[in-house]
Amino acid sequence: MLRTGIADYSEGALAVDVAALNPQANNGASRTLAQNELLFEAGDIKSKLYQVESGALCIYRTHPDLRVEIVEHVLAGELVGMGYLERHTDSARATVETKVRCIDLDAVDELIETDPHNRARYHDAIEREFAFRRESLSNASRERPMVRVASFLVAVSNRIGEEGGDPSFVDDTVDCGVIADFLGLSVDLLALALVQLEMRGLVETAPPHGLRLKDIAALEDIAMERDNVPALWARSSEEELRAALQ
Repeated sequence: MLRTGIADYSEGALAVDVAALNPQANNGASRTLAQNELLFEAGDIKSKLYQVESGALCIYRTHPDLRVEIVEHVLAGELVGMGYLERHTDSARATVETKVRCIDLDAVDELIETDPHNRARYHDAIEREFAFRRESLSNASRERPMVRVASFLVAVSNRIGEEGGDPSFVDDTVDCGVIADFLGLSVDLLALALVQLEMRGLVETAPPHGLRLKDIAALEDIAMERDNVPALWARSSEEELRAALQ
């Protein structure tokens, strides 16, 4: 799938004397990647810089909707893995058999000092990471209601299961305003969060009244994936939870 739209570079055309371009790169070990092999993946901790000696890398980003965005192609002599964040925000995959040299992260300033092309690419990488960070913070803000509701549904499901009921079914006769207040949301945001969960296939309405939890494990993952679940929820006692449900 990822090869679609990726140029088919010839090995001969990309053979460049990288050592001549950057003598500092000679200090690192080389690594050879097979065609389509990953060099690093989004979310991996940055451990090295990489300079392509031969071949080519495709740098791409996979969005939450599974859409793949090609960011750039990295050719011989070019550096990859630069930026200010601790983890990679993009993935790097070899488009053909590719050889890269592994370089210490703290060597970046020396490497780009006399290399205008890689210096420009360094600044581009910084800009992309800033944009990624802004987008992540914006998404986190939008998704916070869904995380809160997922946390609530998981807790209710656990309580129902402990009482011998069906943990996949939640009675919706509880006043929505009470639940919204308990979670620190408006009724509209509560409704939106439920729609988001339904669109992900995690919940569904169960007439005449009720909500069926189709994937409790996935709801638990959503509930735990962020640290911004309200402190009120974390501190709530069983008595407070029961009061909100009655």
